[in-house]
Amino acid sequence: MSMQHPRVDSDTITTSFSMLFAGGESDQAVTTTLRYNVFEPFEVTATLSLADAPSVQWMFARDLLREGLVMPTGIGDITVRPTPHGMLIGLRSPGGRALLLAPTEPIAEFVQAVYRAVPDGAEGDFFSIEAELDRLADV
Repeated sequence: MSMQHPRVDSDTITTSFSMLFAGGESDQAVTTTLRYNVFEPFEVTATLSLADAPSVQWMFARDLLREGLVMPTGIGDITVRPTPHGMLIGLRSPGGRALLLAPTEPIAEFVQAVYRAVPDGAEGDFFSIEAELDRLADV
């Protein structure tokens, strides 16, 4: 599985790596990019891509990745749990389910960079309810 170290721009942290389908569903690699914007301090966006298929995005709490590094976490659409071979990430939508095996190292490095940028308890220093309402109005 290929990966890169997190890239930190002024307000955004990104990292990319490949995941594999767990349980023999497919041997096709899933190219994954995690993105964190300090002005959306509670949210991480994951963009998942397969060759010859459109990308899909999942948004979830940054705490899900941090907790998933050390213990099973998440209920509903996204679950994360550590294993000796990496992190198992379960995704469920009305369109289907997937269980993916991700490398631990790039996720751990990403999580460290995210929490360095916006420490626990400092989210309110970055979050703007006005900006969030503007974003929702554009949808």
